[in-house]
Amino acid sequence: MAVTTQSPSGWFTATVRPVGDLGRADAVRMHDVLAALAPSADVVVLDLEAARLRGRRAAAVVEEAASELASRGGALLCVHVSEADGLVLALCAPTAVCLGPRV
Repeated sequence: MAVTTQSPSGWFTATVRPVGDLGRADAVRMHDVLAALAPSADVVVLDLEAARLRGRRAAAVVEEAASELASRGGALLCVHVSEADGLVLALCAPTAVCLGPRV
């Protein structure tokens, strides 16, 4: 198999759909998932339709992944964000792109 030095022309996206209240213990698990995706995905979509962020630790995990992606020209896109979660993310995860609130 030939190896080329051209930059990749395609994009890789990944979607993460957590469910339930995401508190401190869940933030560790979410960190593990996002940390695994951030180095190789161009865009990570975090679908919060069925989840709620409980605390700033979860939002800090989102910011960490968003910063990693942004440093390589990628993005973390939060969709179906509730109004309450949108406020927390605006304060704690300004690098993440958030769409919401959900209806």
